[in-house]
Amino acid sequence: MKKIIYKDLEEEVFYEKLPNGLEVFMYPNELAKNFYLTFNVKFGSIDTEFKRGKDKDFIKVPNGTAHFLEHQMFQEGGGHTAFEKYAEYGSSVNAFTTYDYTCYEVVASDKFKQNLELLLNYVQHPVFKENSVNKEKGIIKEEIKMYDNTPGAVLNFGLEYNLNRYDGHKYLISGTEDDIKEITADILNETYDTFYTPHNMFMVLTGKFSPLEALGIIKKNQAKKEFEPRVKVTRRRSKEPIDVDKTYEEKEMDVSVPKLKIAYKIDKLKFKEYDDVLLKVYIDAILQIKFGSTSDLLEKLQEENLITWDLYTARELRDDYVMISFEAETEYKEEVIDLIRQELKNIKISKEELERVRKSNIASFILHFNDIIAVAEDIEDDIVSNGKIQENIMEIYKDMNLTSMLKIAGLIDTDNESIFYIDKINV
Repeated sequence: MKKIIYKDLEEEVFYEKLPNGLEVFMYPNELAKNFYLTFNVKFGSIDTEFKRGKDKDFIKVPNGTAHFLEHQMFQEGGGHTAFEKYAEYGSSVNAFTTYDYTCYEVVASDKFKQNLELLLNYVQHPVFKENSVNKEKGIIKEEIKMYDNTPGAVLNFGLEYNLNRYDGHKYLISGTEDDIKEITADILNETYDTFYTPHNMFMVLTGKFSPLEALGIIKKNQAKKEFEPRVKVTRRRSKEPIDVDKTYEEKEMDVSVPKLKIAYKIDKLKFKEYDDVLLKVYIDAILQIKFGSTSDLLEKLQEENLITWDLYTARELRDDYVMISFEAETEYKEEVIDLIRQELKNIKISKEELERVRKSNIASFILHFNDIIAVAEDIEDDIVSNGKIQENIMEIYKDMNLTSMLKIAGLIDTDNESIFYIDKINV
């Protein structure tokens, strides 16, 4: 068992890669009252075209397949579900699908062995029966209808649809009702066999537990199971142009205050001299300085009552572009949009601002180890994005410099903008 130590900190993660390829990451915390277990598969909603081994032809599955598979995984023989067993343990169990991966999670305070073994067993023992799949279609259709009536979901997914032309982020993680109709038990079996293999999966365990005991349970469990030999899987991605598909859309919904979201696509090649981890750190810092809780812009927006409360920012690094987005509740969309554009076009940062954000990032990273779920999410993001834990993150924060920050800031442009606005229903 290997130790991965975060440099300049006393925090350590225990790691082992099993003979079958399954990777296990463990962060024990003696002060925690609970433990948090996740079983993750590198299969997300954008993985809809793929081929196995030396196959010549790519397989195309409907949008929403990864999410449907996640739902179906809780089914067990005899009409029972994994939810029922976890209820007996008094544990909280859930799962979620993102664009990039699927996560099965458990939170509990006791019965560690039972909780861990059940997680391993139900995820690695699928039951795909046609009647169960058809029943699940009805459940997911209701979930899709719920998204259609939820302003926040309409705002986020609507903007993604308008921002992208071909990229898989354009489509709902759940798929549409028409997509769901096309999903069959055979499709679920094929995607499960392709992606739910130990070498394409990893576990993250955090909180109150013994790493030696945990690893012993996992090794014993996996040794009893037989898995198909590893086959290389090739995913196909569509080349995404930098121009947006639709620049503006407005929709009326039952909201008390209108909702605004703006996103910018920036050619990733502009940042080619920076690796993804460094680029994330710098862009996050820029957004924090210029649009965050202590920024002059936010103060202006709040003092002039242009937004109701806060301005939310985000960044995403994708295959072909960097996305920067802004979200707020506002009655004054034109004024808010104009101020954001102005700020992005004229980014100025001082040494004092850089030093403040550096200290803030370091303090936040140290404190996040008190939250076992936050630690797990951080590890998962590292594995999915970089293939390894970023143990030198503190060094990156300490090495941040004004020259690099201003250079990256200067590469941010507003040429490719998409806006989604949800207005109040006019009666």
